Amino acid sequence: MLAVAAAAALALGMSGCSTSDSPGSAGGDGDRVRIGVTVYGQDNFAAQGKEGIDAYAKARDIELLWNSANGDVATQANQIDQYIQARVDGILVAPVQFDSLAPQLKAAKDAGIKIGFVNATVQDDSSVDVAVLPDNVAAGRQAAQMMMDHLDGKGKVAILQCLLGASYEIQRTKGMEEVLAKYPDVEKVAKDGAQNIAEAIDKVKNWMTAVPHIDGVIACGDEIGLGAVQAATEAGKTVAVVGVDATEDGLNAIKDGRFIGSQMQHARTEFAAGLAALYKVVKGESTESHYTYTMAPVTKDNVDDFYVNVVSGKDDFLARIADVVDRNLNTGKIEDES
Repeated sequence: MLAVAAAAALALGMSGCSTSDSPGSAGGDGDRVRIGVTVYGQDNFAAQGKEGIDAYAKARDIELLWNSANGDVATQANQIDQYIQARVDGILVAPVQFDSLAPQLKAAKDAGIKIGFVNATVQDDSSVDVAVLPDNVAAGRQAAQMMMDHLDGKGKVAILQCLLGASYEIQRTKGMEEVLAKYPDVEKVAKDGAQNIAEAIDKVKNWMTAVPHIDGVIACGDEIGLGAVQAATEAGKTVAVVGVDATEDGLNAIKDGRFIGSQMQHARTEFAAGLAALYKVVKGESTESHYTYTMAPVTKDNVDDFYVNVVSGKDDFLARIADVVDRNLNTGKIEDES
């Protein structure tokens, strides 16, 4: 009886759930497509991604259900189970951990629900119908090379990882370490992960206590990179920081000199493309199984080129984002915002 009551409460809590008899019916009889989204957390990047998803859903009249897992694998697994019970047409996942979700994804597939991935992936992706993913290894290499160029290939550096165990963290760290291995005059003095800016501040403060001088911090993401900047400031020290994602805060940090650079991964574009790809799968349209988002390097020399769509003109960009990402799925250039 408690289980039935919980299911009823869930159905009431999910805004706009229709009463279609089976998943996928929206693609064939004129009903709105219903897609459930579960993302890894609620950081600035995920918030930008939600803006892109919401804009695409509004433009294409998609009924959208949204949940954040808050960095917890069990929560995300439960959210997928809830979407299965709600009989959605598709589930879009930005997973918390690489080694997770296989049983839930298989259950969704067995129920006839289409599965899309965006931003991150899992070890067993056999149930996934379509994915829009960044080239994170290349982004890690690019970030590390920025730092090496800034330090002339020598000095003491630290790698500030993202949420440990997430696919993007694993891949970006791999790319960073590949580059650092080519520089014998570089000493890697620390490496650890942080989920948010507060954790990053504490982590880097501890590093700076243990290591009197750190020349550079290569951060897996802009938000935690800003934590490194704040930690150094509070310690009365100066450290070079490079990030990944080129969020609004990251771009501002490049403009005012707190960052030496970042890698452009516009969450609004990437997440909207993930929803668009899954929407096409639900409707039975032809798509690729995998789309790659390629990150451009962002420095003080070109930051203004990216600033408009991310910051100053974001509302205008969101107004046209549905047409942009639909075009990009056809061309394969997911990052193109022209």
